[in-house]
Amino acid sequence: MRAWLSQSLISSLGLLLVGRVYPGLLVPADLLDLFWIGVVFTLLNQLAKPIIKLILLPLNLLTLGLLSWVSQVLVLVITVNLLPTLRVVSFVFPGLNQAGFSISSFTVSLFASYILASLALSLTNKILNFVICPD
Repeated sequence: MRAWLSQSLISSLGLLLVGRVYPGLLVPADLLDLFWIGVVFTLLNQLAKPIIKLILLPLNLLTLGLLSWVSQVLVLVITVNLLPTLRVVSFVFPGLNQAGFSISSFTVSLFASYILASLALSLTNKILNFVICPD
C-alpha cells in the first residue's frame, strides 16, 4: 500500500512538472484534483497497461519492440477520457531563433501531442522514481 501511494504521488508530481513545461498537457491547478489524476494514472498503469501490452504483443513482436510506447499512449488516452480535468491539446510551436540556429514554427497535432506528452510523462516518472525511491 505504501509503495502504491508513493507511486501515485510520483505520478502526480510528474504530471505537474510535465504540465508546467509542455504546453500540450493541461493539468488542473488544484492539488487535490492533481492527486486524484495521479491515483487514476497509477491504477491504469498497474492494471490496464499489462492488458494493453498483452493485446499489442503481436504488433510489438512484429516491429521488434519499436512500438512499445503505444501502450503508454493508450493509458494516457484512457486517463484523459476518464477525467475531464486533465486535457491533452494540440498547439502551435512558435519557433526558435538563437545564435544562427533556427527552428521554424509548426503545429503539433493532437495525436503527436498525446505521443509527446506520454513520452515526457514516462521519462519524468522514471527520473522521479530513481531520485525519490532509489531501491
